Amino acid sequence: MGIGKNWNCGKDWHSAGHWHKILAVKVATLISAFFLVAFAISAMAQENQPTTREVGQWSFSNYPAAAHFSGKPAQPLLVTPRERNFRTAIQTQASSGPNFAGHFTLAHWGCGSPCLSFVIIDAASGAIYDFKESVGCADKNGMDASIDFKLDSRLVIATGFSEKLGCGASFYEWNGKQLTLIHFEPWPNRSQ
Repeated sequence: MGIGKNWNCGKDWHSAGHWHKILAVKVATLISAFFLVAFAISAMAQENQPTTREVGQWSFSNYPAAAHFSGKPAQPLLVTPRERNFRTAIQTQASSGPNFAGHFTLAHWGCGSPCLSFVIIDAASGAIYDFKESVGCADKNGMDASIDFKLDSRLVIATGFSEKLGCGASFYEWNGKQLTLIHFEPWPNRSQ
């Protein structure tokens, strides 16, 4: 009596395709479970987190951009190791032209979940203003990482985490060289 006969109880499961069918069902079940969990997490995060939005006096229209740019954007001047590490994201977004404060490009990229990093590039000179900060938050209220900005405004609304203030929306004013925090809107306490 061969080992093969005892091992599969005298049935030839492999040639009948049963193992393949069982494996396919298990894989399909795992994939379905993964997407169900991902959908549930996404729905919970969207339900629990505030959206980044203008609040009262901290609206885009209250911080108009002074100058607009026309012409071909300058090549970004990649100076620091961080800027060189993310050169593809920076150069690609800068080549599309200004999207922030008249003649700047706010280039951003993912740095995890939830996390965004960003720099601001002067389309005229190619100078890069890197704040070495990331935006993102995950707490009992949900998860978020977003940056809102407009071509015709100097306001940046970054939803995420502030080490001093916690999770919420930070409102920054751009002065052409740096961002200054002008308001913080904390996430509402939803633990009740």
